[in-house]
Amino acid sequence: MQLVGISALVVVGTLLMVVLWALRRRLLASERALERKEQELAVSRAAEQRLGEELVEARRAEEESRRARAEAEAASRAKSTFLANMSHELRTPLNSILGFAQLMERDLSLGHRHRENLMVICKSGEHLLGLVNDILEMAKIEAGRMTLVDADFDLHAMLSGLSEMFSVEAQKRGLTLAIEREQDVPQHVHGDEGKLRQVLINLLGNALKFTPRGSVTLRAWARRSTGVREGGAHDGAAAARVRVSFEVVDTGRGMVKEEIEELFEAFGQTATGRRSGEGTGLGLHISRRIVRMMGGDMQVESQPGRGTTLRFDVRLTLADAGDARPGGAARARRIVGLSPGQPRYRVLVVDDRWDVRHCVLKLLDSVGVEVRSATNGLGAVAQWETWSPHLVLLDLRMPLLDGYEAATRIKSSPRGRETVVVAMTASAFEQNRSLAAEAGCDDFLSKPFRDADIFNLLTKHLGARFEVEEGPAERRAAGPPAVDLARAAAGLPASLRKDLRRAATRLDAKAVQAAIDRFRPEDAELAGAVAELARGYRFDSILALSSADEEEPS
Repeated sequence: MQLVGISALVVVGTLLMVVLWALRRRLLASERALERKEQELAVSRAAEQRLGEELVEARRAEEESRRARAEAEAASRAKSTFLANMSHELRTPLNSILGFAQLMERDLSLGHRHRENLMVICKSGEHLLGLVNDILEMAKIEAGRMTLVDADFDLHAMLSGLSEMFSVEAQKRGLTLAIEREQDVPQHVHGDEGKLRQVLINLLGNALKFTPRGSVTLRAWARRSTGVREGGAHDGAAAARVRVSFEVVDTGRGMVKEEIEELFEAFGQTATGRRSGEGTGLGLHISRRIVRMMGGDMQVESQPGRGTTLRFDVRLTLADAGDARPGGAARARRIVGLSPGQPRYRVLVVDDRWDVRHCVLKLLDSVGVEVRSATNGLGAVAQWETWSPHLVLLDLRMPLLDGYEAATRIKSSPRGRETVVVAMTASAFEQNRSLAAEAGCDDFLSKPFRDADIFNLLTKHLGARFEVEEGPAERRAAGPPAVDLARAAAGLPASLRKDLRRAATRLDAKAVQAAIDRFRPEDAELAGAVAELARGYRFDSILALSSADEEEPS
């Protein structure tokens, strides 16, 4: 019995030991689990802390990005403001230079020598304007401000105008200029005439500049849309679309592959271009950007010593003949006055600059248009109320009351809506055109403008007809008699060509004239043509002629 009691105690003790051991293990397991939980919690807290730091860093980066974006937008606005101001300050005096030069050209009593000097002024002004426009166009591209301004125009007349524009230059350089237009090229189209013309002028100007002898040819052809959609349905809008292709081919020096690859880069120039010392290296870069905006692209093919071909195409749409603006073909004609049987047209010129007002006043008065002026928007509104002009030429930037507000006030009444208001500005941005239209302006005139632009406005909006003196104007534009200067110059003695080349390199007009006098008895026609180049300070052309048979420097 006693043994049984002892055994029971041993069993109970053993069980208690087992239970205690199990409880201890469970406790140790719980402690380890708790430690793991604490570690996980610590890791979680560390992750949470890192997340918080990342959120703070993200907020800081977002704030810096927002601040940088605001600074960039402010810089862009400052750049745009500077560009607009610079454009206005550069183009406004250029408008006066070219405007008064055109007024002087209308003076038939002007002597031959003065007329030659005037041609130099006009040519230099146009060259400076081209440089300014290149820089401004590049800035507009960078700022994303370049836009297309589409309108109906006469494509055939535009091509004829280009032929007239460059024919004198080609004759002076002894080159053959040809404009070849296929029969499928439509006459009346809808698109941005100004920018298309800008591209063609740039390509033709480059071709003439860098072609010492031979020819320059502009070709144009077209491919119309089939106007058929999927399933055979006819698409009228597609049928009205046309893709017009152009190529300018010259027989100049050509380019190597490395030059072609850099041809369209901003500020990039070929070796020939750098030697000429002319231009900014922006013309082809801007031209290709314009062509791409117009739905096409530009390609170049060239071989050293065999010439260059630049080819591009643009998308246009067909237009009605009655809506197309007259092209540049009529600009060479000299307008002498209003045709008989017309009313006495009244034109109000509003500009805060005396030189702009005076130039336009003299021009319009010379052809019989009644004209008055005002110096700001308040004066414009007052003159309109008391004088009732048929047309108002209104500058947009003026003190006291700008052109936008003046146009809004004039157009707010029924009588004002019958008055033609044309906005004038020297600003580079085309957004001014839409702002002027919103203010009620009927048309837009960019400075510098030519006398033909003013007369075209009177014809377009008032139906004015003008008497044109075609004979003298055409004789003035004809330039020197056609002569193959390159071939004639190649026949001169080598020593004489060397002296002529040296004089042209030094820009020494007296030395050039002395060289001319040496071969005048043998070839009076060549001497007269080279003398004409010298009077126009075209030493580059004289240098090209005297170097026509020389090897291209390496």
